[in-house]
Amino acid sequence: MKTNLPDFSLLPALKTLLIEKNVSRAADKMNLSQPAMSRIFTRLKSEFNDPLMVRTGNQYQLTPRGHIVLQQLNQLMPQLEAIWQSDDLPLSEIEQTLVLSGTDMDIVYVSERIHQIQLQAPKLHLAIRSGNPRIFDDVINGEVDLALTAFEDERAGLYRKIVTDEPFVVVTGKNNPYTPETLDLDNYLQSRHGKFSFAESTRGRIDAALKHMGLKRQISLSLPTFLQIPSFLADPHILFSVPQSFANYLAQHFEVKILPLPFEVQSLSIYLYWHERLHFSQLHRWVRESLLKPASDNLN
Repeated sequence: MKTNLPDFSLLPALKTLLIEKNVSRAADKMNLSQPAMSRIFTRLKSEFNDPLMVRTGNQYQLTPRGHIVLQQLNQLMPQLEAIWQSDDLPLSEIEQTLVLSGTDMDIVYVSERIHQIQLQAPKLHLAIRSGNPRIFDDVINGEVDLALTAFEDERAGLYRKIVTDEPFVVVTGKNNPYTPETLDLDNYLQSRHGKFSFAESTRGRIDAALKHMGLKRQISLSLPTFLQIPSFLADPHILFSVPQSFANYLAQHFEVKILPLPFEVQSLSIYLYWHERLHFSQLHRWVRESLLKPASDNLN
């Protein structure tokens, strides 16, 4: 039994020989001299312990082993070529899966851009995962290709760019009695509030700003996702403090009232993160640039 690996660089010459069934024509196709191709053919016959093709009259015919090898090469060679050429394929032909992680609100910010990506690369599969506190470990370990998050991490190997920077506003049901003029800080604190269990535990800008002033709001509802807000807007007395663009999205699809936040809060920055192993990939670079393109103010 042979233990040495074969010389895979001979595969193109082998396929050409089996297709042409002629050493001279195969040499021309491979831009080799006939003696060089003859030496390759002799070596291949030795490697396979089979003549691969035999002369019958004025032409060569493939042996049974030669037929099998050619069939296998016809399947194998395109896959090997794809390893080197996949990044150069037209966008419309790329068949690959990329994993994008983010909260439902994060994904809303880039929904228009994802739609444009799908139009240009219809065979590309974007698998969207819900964001979680281990999001950076997932990026580093290769479980996630791209991550949308307001978290920050400075570990080596991570790249990031800002997607959006959003001021906060208040969203409530259409029958809420407050107006931009009447929702002052006192009325805000006397109201009931909804918050987000995952996001607020890590991004709690609202409560941090109130705590800095020695104040605290009344939390009556904690939700696991942002898109559950509409289910509770029938209650006209509950307030949700959310980023401006997300409030605009809700207003486009549901009957809501948007009010200014009656105190200063640090804006929310959403970042796109990726790992250095993907930094130079043409496909990943195109997807990143597409996700980072400015979108219209109105989220669809």
